[in-house]
Amino acid sequence: MSGSTPAVFLDRDGVLNVYLPGAYVRNGEELVLLPGVAAAVAELNALDVPVVLISNQQGVAKGLMTADDLQGLDVLLKERLRDEAGARLDASYYCPHHARENCACRKPLPGMLLQAAREHGIDLARSVFIGDTVTDAAAARAAGVGAFVLVLTGKLRDAADAADPALFPTSPDYVAATLADAVPWVRSYLGHSGERVAAPVVAP
Repeated sequence: MSGSTPAVFLDRDGVLNVYLPGAYVRNGEELVLLPGVAAAVAELNALDVPVVLISNQQGVAKGLMTADDLQGLDVLLKERLRDEAGARLDASYYCPHHARENCACRKPLPGMLLQAAREHGIDLARSVFIGDTVTDAAAARAAGVGAFVLVLTGKLRDAADAADPALFPTSPDYVAATLADAVPWVRSYLGHSGERVAAPVVAP
């Protein structure tokens, strides 16, 4: 049985904070918010839907950080979003497992999204996932999330990638330069601004 409310799901690295190619955010110094993301999250909060973080963090399994370190980073992230713009994340879900463990929660599998839907009464089919990678898109599609928005602040930086079927068998519903650029589309998609916009579209 589906839930009653849509939600906005966000990846972390490359969407909210600076993506570190080939590395992991392990401490507060490395957790650097991208410009404008706190205000963008606050705008998403104003839509009166849950804003939920969904993130793979196999650095725990690799011994690069502890589960407590990861939890501390989550607390710090939420504090910085709040302090900068009064923004909030309503829930956070992390997969700490190594890719070779074949767990059910690690993206591109939908486990974290399905868990969030169960625990928060979320209607996945009416929801939006905003991510920066192919695995984010695959998890969203596998979970039945209604729309996937690709932002170009993380692993993928070229809007042309969105049209590559080798990367995205189903094209992103929208491609935005930043999280802030994605907000108007999400607002419209969720029905807060007249007609829902067509897809796919690429933000300037």
